[in-house]
Amino acid sequence: MKKFTFLLILLYFRFGSACFGDVINIGEHYVQKCVKITNVNNYPEITLLGYIIGVGMTFDTYVITSSECLTKGYKYNDFNIFAVKKEYLNGKDIQKLILPKDPNAIASSIRIEPFGGYLNDSIPISEIEQYYKIVGFSRNEVILHKWKEITRFSNGKPDSTSTYTYAGDISQLYQEIQVGINSRPIKSSIEIYPNPVNKSYHLKISDDYQGNIPVKMVNLDGKVVKSFNLKKSASSLDSEMGVDGIAKGTYYLSVKLGEKAEFIKLLIQ
Repeated sequence: MKKFTFLLILLYFRFGSACFGDVINIGEHYVQKCVKITNVNNYPEITLLGYIIGVGMTFDTYVITSSECLTKGYKYNDFNIFAVKKEYLNGKDIQKLILPKDPNAIASSIRIEPFGGYLNDSIPISEIEQYYKIVGFSRNEVILHKWKEITRFSNGKPDSTSTYTYAGDISQLYQEIQVGINSRPIKSSIEIYPNPVNKSYHLKISDDYQGNIPVKMVNLDGKVVKSFNLKKSASSLDSEMGVDGIAKGTYYLSVKLGEKAEFIKLLIQ
């Protein structure tokens, strides 16, 4: 009996808080957080899905709307956002979709954390609201941008509101999702290697287009950190680019081939 009781205690401390709630430390308080993607209705041909991977590899999927806060079962869960064509879901149980492996689904360009969490009582923040919007699509991602954040306080201090402007070139993004029903994403004519990159990378373009090619490197906040132009006069172009002076992190290369533009993810280590 003693061994059984001891085992239950071990299981409680190992899994109890993850399954039933947090043990709040003395001197800390919970901060409520509400995150919304405000312009989902502007894209009636797609459905945004919240995809939660829980403890023990359980899965939960729900439809994201503009009017409701994003939900997440618990802070130990992994949360992702995917977009699919609305008609793809006809007759399907969304709980049975394995979205990370589904060729008809594309992931968001950034990770969003809907869980508020805990702060020391010396920090009088009581609530945070974050507002995101879809700015367009690359061939394989939904490009999201945080455009407003409101912080509320528990000590009588007025609310703090910050707004953010998307610094990227929206005209270089598609305004329709680039995957079709039961099809794989359109193969890109642009290749980056190696990726991740340490010192330099090759930008290879295999396309019939010939002429000037504007290239911009954009960070996750939409800010252009580097821009340059290439000249393509044959069916294939392979140029080596250095990353000296650019901070480690995730970026997107915006490559414009005439009227066509592509966003390619680049990771600098």
